[in-house]
Amino acid sequence: MNYRPQLFAFVFGAFAALAAPAAHAQVGVNIQIGHPAWGPAVPQGAQYYYVPEIDGYYDLAARNYIVQRNGRWSRFNNIPGYNPANFHPVVVDYRGRQPWAQYQDHHARYYRPVVVRGRNDNRGPGRNGHGRR
Repeated sequence: MNYRPQLFAFVFGAFAALAAPAAHAQVGVNIQIGHPAWGPAVPQGAQYYYVPEIDGYYDLAARNYIVQRNGRWSRFNNIPGYNPANFHPVVVDYRGRQPWAQYQDHHARYYRPVVVRGRNDNRGPGRNGHGRR
């Protein structure tokens, strides 16, 4: 038997397999660091919202809140008792790590106290708050 053609085919196949570039699976992940669904669009480079309802800030990159607790500014992942969907955030023009450096200005311009009405609050259209007297 003549093994030359089979040997040649084997060597050629092995060489072709080793010389071929390796196949790589590529998966693209697009992470957009932008604004949260509950906030307005932000211009390029914006870092913070001032959130009047919590009288503090939201860090867009770190995705956390910055509020005063016991006289110090602290970061939190969420603020218990608040629903971000009800926030009215304002994009602030500040670049840096301490947005509270302009707190007095932001507070004076945008802060509005939150009024929470109870179920038995008689300040509605009628005595029972539903339009009937």
